[in-house]
Amino acid sequence: MTFPSTIRTILFDLDGTLVDSAPDLWRATNHVITRRGHSELPLELVRDYVGNGARYLLARGLWGLGAIPPVDDPDFEAAVTEFLDYYRQHLTDHSHPYPGVIETLETLQRHNCPMAVVTNKPEFLTHLMLDDLDLTRFFPVVVGGDTLAERKPNPLPLHHAMSQLQAHAATTVMVGDSETDALAAKNAGCKLFLVSHGYNRGEPLEDLHPDGIIHHFNQLIELLGHPQD
Repeated sequence: MTFPSTIRTILFDLDGTLVDSAPDLWRATNHVITRRGHSELPLELVRDYVGNGARYLLARGLWGLGAIPPVDDPDFEAAVTEFLDYYRQHLTDHSHPYPGVIETLETLQRHNCPMAVVTNKPEFLTHLMLDDLDLTRFFPVVVGGDTLAERKPNPLPLHHAMSQLQAHAATTVMVGDSETDALAAKNAGCKLFLVSHGYNRGEPLEDLHPDGIIHHFNQLIELLGHPQD
C-alpha cells in the first residue's frame, strides 16, 4: 500500500502505537483491584481495556468491559488515585517503544516533519513516559487526556495539536491503533494510519477504514512517501 506524499504533519497516539505500555498498566491495574478483593486479570484482557485513559481502564478492571466510571463513588476515586500513584512509580519498568519507532521518528525529524503526541493518558504521565523512553526530543507538542475539556474520540485534542503546529487537517495524519483514534481522525478531518501491533481488542483494522495499515513501524516512511535519508 502506498500513499501520496501530501502529508506534512503527523499526530501520534502513545499507548499501543509508539509504546507497548500494557505490561505496566496491567501490573498497576492488578495492584489496585486485588487490594479490593478482586481476582487478578490476565495481561491480554487488560491490553484490550487500554485506550480511553486510566479511569476507564480501572472501571473496566473492576466492573467489566464497557463499564463507565461511577459518579460520586469515593472508593472509586480513591482507587484511581492509588492506581496513578502506583503506575507513576512503575511507569516504564516493562514498557518500551515498538521496534522501528526510534529510527522512524529520527528519520522524520531529519526531514523537519512536525510531530505531536495526542493521547488519552494523563498529560503528566505522558511527559514522564516520553522522558523515560527518550522520546521527548521528537515532540514539541503533547496533548494528554486531561489537557483539554475533551479527549479522543472528540476532535478537540487533534485540532489543538494542529493549531500548535500551525498545521491543517487536509495535510495531517493521525497514527493510532484503535477505534478511538479512528473516530478522532474522522471527526477532525485528518487522514488515518493504524498500526497492527496495538490495542484494538482483536477487531480487524480494515473495519475502521484507515488510509493505511502499518505492520512494522518503518512502513510509516513508505506510506508517507518520504525518502529514507
